[in-house]
Amino acid sequence: MSREPTKPSPKRRRKLLRALALLLLLVGALLFYWNTDIVFFPAKQTATVLVLDDCDDDFKNPPFEDMLLAFGPQGTTSRFATNLNLCQTVGGSRSLSVSADGRFIVACEEVGRHLTAYATQTGKQLWQIDGQFNSATTTSNGMVYALTSTGTIYGDRSLLIDQSGRIVQNGSAAGFDVALDARRGVLWMVGKYIRKSDLQLNVLQELSPIKWCAVSVDVCPDGSIWVAEREHRDVAQSTNRILKISADGQLLKSVYLPWSPSCVRVDPTDGSVWVTGFGVRAPRAKSILQTIERRTGALPLGKWLRGFLTDWRVWSRTRKCDAEGTLLHEVDRGGFSLALQVSDGSVWVTGRDKIYRYSKDGRKLARLGGVSSGQKHLAVIPETAVPGR
Repeated sequence: MSREPTKPSPKRRRKLLRALALLLLLVGALLFYWNTDIVFFPAKQTATVLVLDDCDDDFKNPPFEDMLLAFGPQGTTSRFATNLNLCQTVGGSRSLSVSADGRFIVACEEVGRHLTAYATQTGKQLWQIDGQFNSATTTSNGMVYALTSTGTIYGDRSLLIDQSGRIVQNGSAAGFDVALDARRGVLWMVGKYIRKSDLQLNVLQELSPIKWCAVSVDVCPDGSIWVAEREHRDVAQSTNRILKISADGQLLKSVYLPWSPSCVRVDPTDGSVWVTGFGVRAPRAKSILQTIERRTGALPLGKWLRGFLTDWRVWSRTRKCDAEGTLLHEVDRGGFSLALQVSDGSVWVTGRDKIYRYSKDGRKLARLGGVSSGQKHLAVIPETAVPGR
């Protein structure tokens, strides 16, 4: 004689339902935290992080919605400037820069054709110069060095600007990105070439190891520099790598990368270097689909499904190397730009639609939302100069 299965008692069913409800709530909470714009990995934030955000994918038709945001140490977010007009560029140049004393910020607006200085404490516009600027950096006495362009990635001129926004020097040296070595009184400019100039914009040295374009540069404590070079599929011998160049212009090191670097920043305390960038790859489903369709002919998949199975995937990485270029850490987030928080050696990195923070040893510390999926430039204001509106 077969026995019928025993039905759970009402009390046991209520317990099972409660357990299921708790499980669903837990899964829902995890999904909520993962997909919303909050600090996901909380850590004490002692600096203010600036983001120049290319929010609007239409730079031809107003209104223009790009903006400059500030994420404060108490979790506050403020808008320094709105209605900016930016566009995508080939790398993470210093389109956003903070003065050494944290007193003011300079931002490049490529399509809007402005270089603008803002007071850190108030967000007030201090001055503005018309022109297409690639990058800018500041001196300790409030002077600004900036690179202009005529529409090419290699730059056109270099300018020295005083505290009132007046151009006091105009040089022929140019590039896509610029870094100041204040201790030795020189500027480094990179683009088609690597150029070193004095602070009066006279070219002292020109190097030509770059096959397509160098998109980022930063200075080491000993006066050497790290440069990020990107590969272009139509330019022979171009490659994805970071190069270390000595203070007197000698190539010291080439570190080849399996992805395209966009930005480099050097930790001034020990000379270690962070580099971020991205790569593309075909999904595995693409080769499987191609194998099947070689036998069956084209399948009726529809445009969306076929694109999902075959479109190239973009992925990103961030690496930290020691002063000699030896890999220390690699994290699976990154992309367009990064900025160092020198007080503790942590790094802020732009992701697709988030800003991530990692410790000096590569541990994930925080995630900030409220930004777009477009290109973003980063800068960190020293802890002693917190902006307020």
